[in-house]
Order: sequence, then structure tokens, then C-alpha cells
Amino acid sequence: MKKHEFLALKKHEFHEMIEAIASKRSTLKLKKKTDDSIKLTCHVGIPVSHINFITEEEGNNLIVTRRINLFPLFYSTLPILILLEAIIFLISYFRGGGGNNLVYYLIALAWILAIAFLIYQTYTEIEEIVKKLYRVEV
Repeated sequence: MKKHEFLALKKHEFHEMIEAIASKRSTLKLKKKTDDSIKLTCHVGIPVSHINFITEEEGNNLIVTRRINLFPLFYSTLPILILLEAIIFLISYFRGGGGNNLVYYLIALAWILAIAFLIYQTYTEIEEIVKKLYRVEV
């Protein structure tokens, strides 16, 4: 959770700016918009994260709290990992081979690297949003 303060900015203006930024990015989609918050989904073929911007007006300034939910990353990639492990297990079972566990470790390592890349993608998208908003921030 990270807070930013924007000078002389209204909620609807901030929401319009976030919508415009998200519409130009191919990996960001507007998921939900309310009076006090706007939620974006970052996806690269599969849902990676939900980025939630919660806005509060304090005088003429706008306080924006950003929350990132990485839970979609795990519930969308874990079945792929389990499926790959099951395929390798069935191949080794029917082939009659036994004790080579290196393949399981390599698949798990590839999954961890994919998770790291997708988290990096999320923070890159957040950096792009902040870069476009930096002129307005106090």
C-alpha cells in the first residue's frame, strides 16, 4: 500500500486520467470503477494482478492509496504447474523410468521464473502509470 498526494485534483479527474492511461496500454484493463476507487487488471494472457487506486479528497488535495493484489497470479498459474508436473509424472510412469527428479525441479524453476517475470510486468505497468502522473503529484 503506497500513498500519493496530488495537488488541486478532483476524484473524477484522477479517474479519467487513469482510464486514459489504461486504455493506451495493452496489458491494463479497467475492471471496476466507483466514486472512491478505480480497479485495473494487469494481464499477460492470464490475469496477473489487480491494481486498486483508492481516492480521498483532503481539502483541495487528493490522497491516492495504491494497493496491489497478486492473488490472481497464483490461482491462474498454479493449475498450469500442476498440469505440467502431472504430464511429466505420467510419461515417466508409463515409460517405466523411475528416479530422475531433475525434470520436476526444472519445471518448478521455470514456474518460479515465470512468476518473477509476471510480477516484474506488474510493477513495470505501475511505473508507467506513475511516470505519466508525475507532473501532477506534489
